[in-house]
Amino acid sequence: MKREFTGTVYIIEEDRTLLLFHKKLQKWLPPGGHLEPNELPFEGALREAKEETGLDVELLRGEQIWISPTPNGRSIPRPFMCLQETIPPLGNTPAHEHIDLIFVGRPVGGTLRQNDEESFDLRWFTLETLSQLEVETDIFEDVLRVASYLLSQASQNQFHHRGLEKSTEEEIPLSQVLCGSK
Repeated sequence: MKREFTGTVYIIEEDRTLLLFHKKLQKWLPPGGHLEPNELPFEGALREAKEETGLDVELLRGEQIWISPTPNGRSIPRPFMCLQETIPPLGNTPAHEHIDLIFVGRPVGGTLRQNDEESFDLRWFTLETLSQLEVETDIFEDVLRVASYLLSQASQNQFHHRGLEKSTEEEIPLSQVLCGSK
């Protein structure tokens, strides 16, 4: 079965998450889509969020160590989770899989607007309104489970949002990580 890489972002604001009603799949989904050639997963997720919602998003970053650019590398935001998703056949497109790199973020700018090419609706959901959706009719089970988990964490103040450009984490030399020295 063909596999394609995608980037998704669950946009969380206080006690709610933003979902769109996908035209092709006829389900509530977080913004996301296929990665473009040479695009990093977090870049694709942010691009798709902007294209599908009009919002600028800051990703939650959960790195233990953040490496500023060096001559041979730099840290990039890692996904909150990864899913292997089965995409059903639709029209002339056969069933295939998405390897979905899923991020979590919050809106920091832009203007909320629906992309009519991608979706029929764009709506903020709370835990209560999510529970009113019918699994597999209105929303895929994995989307419901992830969104519910994220909102339950948000309601308990388990998230702290940190931007991509500024790091509050202490940069730790690799020798300290490997050898445990201070």
